[in-house]
Amino acid sequence: MAVLPDSLDGQILLPDLLRQAPHLRPILDRHGLHGCGGPEGPVESLAFFARAHEVPLETLLGEIRQALASPTPPSLPAEPTLSLADTIYRPFFKAGIAVVLSLGAVWGAFLLLRIGFGGTFSAAGLHEINAHGHAQIFGWVGLFVMGFAYQAFPRFKHTTLAHPRLAYLSLWLMTTGLVLRALLEPLATARPWLIGLALVASTLEIGAISLFAWIIGATWRASGKPLAPHDYYILSALGWFVVQAIYDALYLAATLTTTEHGPLVDLVATWQGPLREIQIHGFALLMILGVSQRIFHHFYGLPLPSPTLSRVGVVVLNVALVGEVTGSLLMRSHGHAWAGLWYASILVLAGMVLTLVWNWRLFARAENPDRTLKFLRAAYLWLLVSLAMLVLLPVYQFLVLPAWASESASAHMGFSHAYYGAIRHAITVGFVSLMIVGVASRVVPTLNGIDGHTLSSLWLPFSLLNLGCALRVSGQVLTDFTPFAFPLAGVSGTLEVLGLLLWGVPLWRLMSRGSAHALAQVHSLQPGEPIRGDHRVGAVLECYPQLLSTFLAAGFTPLQNPLLRRYLAGRVSIHEACRTMAVEEVAFLESLNRAIGTTHPGRLSLPVLQSP
Repeated sequence: MAVLPDSLDGQILLPDLLRQAPHLRPILDRHGLHGCGGPEGPVESLAFFARAHEVPLETLLGEIRQALASPTPPSLPAEPTLSLADTIYRPFFKAGIAVVLSLGAVWGAFLLLRIGFGGTFSAAGLHEINAHGHAQIFGWVGLFVMGFAYQAFPRFKHTTLAHPRLAYLSLWLMTTGLVLRALLEPLATARPWLIGLALVASTLEIGAISLFAWIIGATWRASGKPLAPHDYYILSALGWFVVQAIYDALYLAATLTTTEHGPLVDLVATWQGPLREIQIHGFALLMILGVSQRIFHHFYGLPLPSPTLSRVGVVVLNVALVGEVTGSLLMRSHGHAWAGLWYASILVLAGMVLTLVWNWRLFARAENPDRTLKFLRAAYLWLLVSLAMLVLLPVYQFLVLPAWASESASAHMGFSHAYYGAIRHAITVGFVSLMIVGVASRVVPTLNGIDGHTLSSLWLPFSLLNLGCALRVSGQVLTDFTPFAFPLAGVSGTLEVLGLLLWGVPLWRLMSRGSAHALAQVHSLQPGEPIRGDHRVGAVLECYPQLLSTFLAAGFTPLQNPLLRRYLAGRVSIHEACRTMAVEEVAFLESLNRAIGTTHPGRLSLPVLQSP
């Protein structure tokens, strides 16, 4: 049996290890690899895998060495097949992209253009704005959270997803409900008979979210694993996710059945703010804080968060959120004396988030930086901007506006919808959307066996999203001081949509291609088979490593670099390589086939020792 040398360490890449010893796959599957990256796994080191799945590296190396040293020749595992649980994230992610590029960001950009060039926030109706916001929370955020949790949570707990068919049902319930709800809400104001259908749609969403929370709970119970500190953030977020869905349905019924303008304004002023607090600070913020503590250290090699601080933080944040919601409601029903409870809760919330982020040292040197880390770091900067603006709200309302915009409607009203809306945008687009883009861009290539270092750096989507968010936040605040700021805010949504489009379409294609292994099989090469132009350079060199000298002699000098051979050659066909390097393809193929006709084919592998 072929045995890896004693020098085996955590730096070996999973594909190299599994090509040489495919019978090791069950060991890695047991620790969370199953369904990830095809038969050879993702392009990551064994040490990275161990850290990402919270397996002590020495324990994992010991299991591998024991399997390799076994005197009984192991039988090769069957070709791994992808189950519904392995790929369930794909339809959720695709549905999230479809929603954000239609009912979500695109619709929002259209409404923003109307506001910007109409010069007033009343240019878009209440139910249009709420329907767009609903699509963003339930479709863009909700679907990505559900897809990521269904895929990642079982692997983090070294188990399999419970009830995958019911999980797939939750996708259909959620997408049907949110699409109907978003379309019917603005229509129901003129067609009361549609109100019942809109409420049925909300019921479907409640069912989907409740089913999602139950499946995640069942998965955890089946794993037998204890809850980690970050898990309490995720469980809290799931609870708030269910609460906001029920709250949202009741709020929808109330707003659609209130036809008089005065009572409707009072209803919105009292109940919409607390709903948004639960959706953004309860569901989205707590979920992202929990996931961040799980991935920043394990995926990027940033410092390990403090478990004690994490446990304290989740209690403090939930208490602060309850105070925030309660204070907001009491302000409207019992007077502004209760504003102190709301503001104290805001201070506690902001202080706790800042303490957590400081402890994580997000801007310290990362052991495994990649193209996605900039999105996550920028997202937290926007979170801090949003919280700082929220803390400074009294200063802006009672000092800045009277001094610099005393004639503005916000100064006369005693509340700036423009400033408060800018706070919301900073956290929803700046924080939440950038986190979704960054995390999805990190996990999708890995799950499909594609090395992220070979993909686009994503600087253009990153720049457009941040520029659009900056224009929206600053432009919206400036509308309190000058009407000329409305167009500035109006065009910001178009930049954000373009950034999401440039990110979403390539990500969709990656998921549609499936695993890199399945793609490579189309162009695989077997010993003795004639080499063709559609064969990958990497497949040829893997089957016939002695042909490297033939490639170099023909002018393919980049292949001298081992990194380029590993990361590029497996993705470029001979036809594409010849066209790029201006090499005559037919003559080159003849030289390759002539060379293998006089040598014995072999397989490229790592150095091995032969057991007696």
